[in-house]
Amino acid sequence: MNLNDYFFPEAIGILRPNTQWYSIKSKVTFLDGTIAPTEAEIQAKIEELTAAEPLRLLREQRNHLLQQSDWRMVSDYPGANQTEWQTYRQSLRDITTQSPSLDSNGNLTGITWPTPPTD
Repeated sequence: MNLNDYFFPEAIGILRPNTQWYSIKSKVTFLDGTIAPTEAEIQAKIEELTAAEPLRLLREQRNHLLQQSDWRMVSDYPGANQTEWQTYRQSLRDITTQSPSLDSNGNLTGITWPTPPTD
């Protein structure tokens, strides 16, 4: 996946919000006469979005794992290992202190995920 192509529409949307536009071979034309951002502005925004993508994906996966274990935090959870689940969930919250990156396929690397307790 080419992240430049992936983030191009988002970059334009951020640089010129609430406008309608089209692109042919990376030349942007706005339907309402809005002045298109420069190629340098677009590239800078794409680089910013690309740099933020690993942490965004990390948070997305972390939030999913937290959501899956939410039910274990209710006061009437029947398990004897609620303290272990609390520790696991705190480890998930702290995972954003790690430095994730993306491999050539766009998958997260450089993350050590905590292991959930066994029931």
